[in-house]
Amino acid sequence: MKVLEKLKKSIKVLIQNKEDCWHLYNIIEKGDIVSAYTYRSMEKDDKIRSKKEKEKVYIKIKVTDLDFQEFTDRLRIRGVILEGVESTGAYHTFNIEPNMEIKIEKEWKEYHIKRLKEAQKKHGKIAIVAMDDEIATIAIIHEYGVEEIANIHSNYSGKMFEGKEDKKEYYGQILSKIKNLGLPIVIVGPGFEKENFIKFAKKDLKKYIVDSVSYSGIAGINEAIRRGIIERIMKENKVANEIKIVEELLKEIAKNGNIAYGKEEVKMAIEMGAVKEIVILNKMIRSEEELIKMAEEMGAKISIINEMHDAGKKLKALGGIAAFLRYPIRQAL
Repeated sequence: MKVLEKLKKSIKVLIQNKEDCWHLYNIIEKGDIVSAYTYRSMEKDDKIRSKKEKEKVYIKIKVTDLDFQEFTDRLRIRGVILEGVESTGAYHTFNIEPNMEIKIEKEWKEYHIKRLKEAQKKHGKIAIVAMDDEIATIAIIHEYGVEEIANIHSNYSGKMFEGKEDKKEYYGQILSKIKNLGLPIVIVGPGFEKENFIKFAKKDLKKYIVDSVSYSGIAGINEAIRRGIIERIMKENKVANEIKIVEELLKEIAKNGNIAYGKEEVKMAIEMGAVKEIVILNKMIRSEEELIKMAEEMGAKISIINEMHDAGKKLKALGGIAAFLRYPIRQAL
């Protein structure tokens, strides 16, 4: 995302890729003012009939709702028209896509600006393969979640999986799929099948690493992310960083460390000045602005976790909000 204009209450941005749509979904809120050039159906009268044509117009709306469709990278922003066409007061929906410029007017909070700065960085995608001699699961790690894109079956197991030609067919399907992705690759799995695949595919692979996990399939992919294997090839991957934060949180909870979780306990920790870092689901940001403001005023770091991946689901089970503390508070509770 590129910032084209920055004023006190308005920022104009250029959408450069589909991942930017996810960042905008976390920045734009109900009640914000959004304006952009778009195409809208207009009635044209001629002497024979009235017909509708698409015309390019500049429209300003007051946002009523947003919809982000994961893995299609599609963001729709709907709102009441304020300016731009005669039908002021009607509704219009912006379909946000790359190369589109939009202007956002709102009360900019610190976490909005932080998200905007993150969007301006380059966060590359990465592919991961978790395989054994029966199945290979391939997924793409986006900034906002894990997209499972293929499950390739060998159709052989155990002693039946002996023929070199059979293995070539299985390996060939895996290689074809990951070459088409054009991304750095992490290849993991139990046993030696991953090493056998590397021997087959090494001349066609460029940027990759190999490591061991306990499982194949999506369970193996999640294990690889939790263990930080992704970070070895791409340190800036947002999902990997978010999962690392939540795993550290769970470890501290397991050993009864300096942690608070759930809204009431976190609020009490903030009031006591004990919070070092807030960990919160992205969908709770809008409803917990006061807590976040209080935490920021005491110098606490704010880590926002996406609910669409495995770590987000774990945080949701803890109430959607938790905190790393400077000192224990449970004795005081």
